[in-house]
Amino acid sequence: MIPKAKNWLGLGVAAFLAVMAISSASWAQGLDPASVTATIADGGHLDVNKTVHTPTIPPDADICFLADTTASMTPALANVKAGIGAIMTGVLTESPNAQFCAAQYGDVGDAFIDFSLDQVLTTNTAAVQAAVNAWFAGDGGDTPEDQLHALTQMAGAAPGWRTPVPPATHILVWFGDASGHDPASGGETLASTIAALTSGGAGAPIIVIAIDSQSGFGDGLDNTGQATAITSATGGVFLVAATPNDVTTAILAALEAVEIPVTVAMVSDCTSPISTTFVPASQVVNAGDDAVFTETISVSASPAQQGQTYECDDTATINGTTMTDAAGNVIKEHKTITVPDTTPPVARCVETTNPSGKNTPKAPGTGQNEDGFYQVLATDNVDTAPQIFVKDGGSAFVAGPFASGDKLKITQAPGVTPNSKPMAGVIVAHIQLKGDALVYAVDAAGNVSALVSCKVPPPPK
Repeated sequence: MIPKAKNWLGLGVAAFLAVMAISSASWAQGLDPASVTATIADGGHLDVNKTVHTPTIPPDADICFLADTTASMTPALANVKAGIGAIMTGVLTESPNAQFCAAQYGDVGDAFIDFSLDQVLTTNTAAVQAAVNAWFAGDGGDTPEDQLHALTQMAGAAPGWRTPVPPATHILVWFGDASGHDPASGGETLASTIAALTSGGAGAPIIVIAIDSQSGFGDGLDNTGQATAITSATGGVFLVAATPNDVTTAILAALEAVEIPVTVAMVSDCTSPISTTFVPASQVVNAGDDAVFTETISVSASPAQQGQTYECDDTATINGTTMTDAAGNVIKEHKTITVPDTTPPVARCVETTNPSGKNTPKAPGTGQNEDGFYQVLATDNVDTAPQIFVKDGGSAFVAGPFASGDKLKITQAPGVTPNSKPMAGVIVAHIQLKGDALVYAVDAAGNVSALVSCKVPPPPK
């Protein structure tokens, strides 16, 4: 078991509730954060702290109610009949697949009842309620009752315990007001009863929660130490109800307090280029406690996904079962990961024809376009229409923006004030510069290309 301070055990339930401040709000499971929205560059990663608020009752729990139905239990039984529906509803908010059963016991030789399994484990809460409603307090004989026999019977396979995923989630809620015969009617002793409970009828130990109903007529459920010994050996809880009218409250408090270790793990459906890892891969905590993970969200190192947004989900498993809410819906943490465009565009400056001469002349021996007609081009891995600018190599002047494919006439005139004037026809603009033309492109993400020279000779003197 995971250690937890339990100095409130043995307190009356009223004092317990004051210490623990139990409320319906504590019966809640979830993932924190519920969503992650992040920008991660290709080849990069982001660490996110992830907290799993585990359910107080593990998934697929089997919970059986075992009542002393001797005469002194009349007020306590009335309280449980009125409150068992709330108990089952509370459990189902934490463990939507839970099953319940009901059984009762009396005393050796009672004419009314010795032991009866009134309802095997079922998801039909109405059937369990009906079985409990049929309980009738009577007989009892001497003070000790036949609970060791009943507990041993409940440890067998008859209740229909499901084969569990370890750790065990078989819980027996036992309440009464008197100690038990030892040996019991079937020869059961305290030691043999504990052995039966810790081995279990479905291959797993049965966790026993014991409630002393405080009727004032019995000698107390733990008068001979049986309740303490059994709950200690099975990892359960022993509480004393404030009055017989507080048995339901005590049961809820005990279900809240019982320490049941569960294995918690995180699962992600993210696929390439997004991947996730969790540290630790899994961990064991007590049901109802938080499990904290560090999730590393990574983006593969490839420019192909730049400018894209990817979505995926994380879920948590408890003992291998996906964690759900009270309605049975899978609890998810939704991720939205944007991979930014970090690749600059590529600019080009290509000689083009003089519209009047239909040719592309060059200055002899220089490789320069003596007429200064150029087509400016730009490509980008994401942006289909990066903007193009022409910078004056001899001043701070910049002309543009231009679109990829635009044709320009560029003139170098050292004494002129740099300028750009629109032109008619296929030539978009006439640009006059003091120095060489330096062309660059800017994409929608703000990435700037390298400078490309468009050289033209200065006009003849």
